[in-house]
Amino acid sequence: MVTSDGLFGHILEYPDPEAQRRLRALVGIDVIKTSLIREAKALLDPSTLEQWSRKHYKDVLPIVNEVIGRTPLVILAGDVGTGKTELAETFPDTIARDMGIQMTLYPLSLSARGRGAVGEMTTLITAAFERVSIAAKNGRDSKGRTRSSVVLLVDEADSLAQSRDIAQMHHEDRAGVNALIRGIDTLRWQRLPVLTVMCTNRDGALDPAVLRRAAAIYRFTRPNDAQRRLLLESVLAGTGISGDDLDELVRLTGPRDGRAYGCTFSDLRQRFLVEAVLDSLDRGPLGGERLVALAAEFVPTPPFGEADG
Repeated sequence: MVTSDGLFGHILEYPDPEAQRRLRALVGIDVIKTSLIREAKALLDPSTLEQWSRKHYKDVLPIVNEVIGRTPLVILAGDVGTGKTELAETFPDTIARDMGIQMTLYPLSLSARGRGAVGEMTTLITAAFERVSIAAKNGRDSKGRTRSSVVLLVDEADSLAQSRDIAQMHHEDRAGVNALIRGIDTLRWQRLPVLTVMCTNRDGALDPAVLRRAAAIYRFTRPNDAQRRLLLESVLAGTGISGDDLDELVRLTGPRDGRAYGCTFSDLRQRFLVEAVLDSLDRGPLGGERLVALAAEFVPTPPFGEADG
């Protein structure tokens, strides 16, 4: 569902039990989860860094001011199906609970690109940032402490923030990138409790000015053997699958038979395991032998831009 003004998709509020459940289900990327949440807290509420500095050094150190002065922009980059958007839509729940504040996520709609009319894309992107600024204007109390905050999610960011160095880039697209960068900079100058999160399958296609502004870039990869095992063990808990069958599932869902890539997280969660359950409806309980047979036939989603096979 898109908002009536066409700027955003479904706006989400946190804390939210469903977001909490989805975030807990994201196994295998705990390092990125922890780092992103810590980074987001520092960007959204710099007063905690100032308090830390005064407590230990009796003043706000220059290095703390450097950390506080960063652009509130985080980029989640990597292959399709590796959990970028799922994490972007759920991590605000932990921040809301840990900080005891209200969080709101505004997912920028791709319709913000407009229809190609002169000035339309720039106008829509500018309006989106203005809307977010208004939503966050009362997010800090008189002492600068955060009491509510906003996350602006730009999914498929390379479609809006493509490098302006491309010779054949349309003038309207170039102007749109300028508007996007201007909006991100404005949020930084206003020091509003707003974090912009960009998700992309092609961080190399993003404009260098966008990459330079990012406070952090997290790169997502396809799960390795240990990560696939962790996911399969978690989801198949209670089925009684043997260790040997689990070992074979881990092997079969990884790179094999000359194929350089294995399954993505979404391949496993949304395709393979769903197929296994539906296949078992008329067969009885999930069996390790049948799971292994299905895994042997399963074809992972190819990497972005690569033809299957």
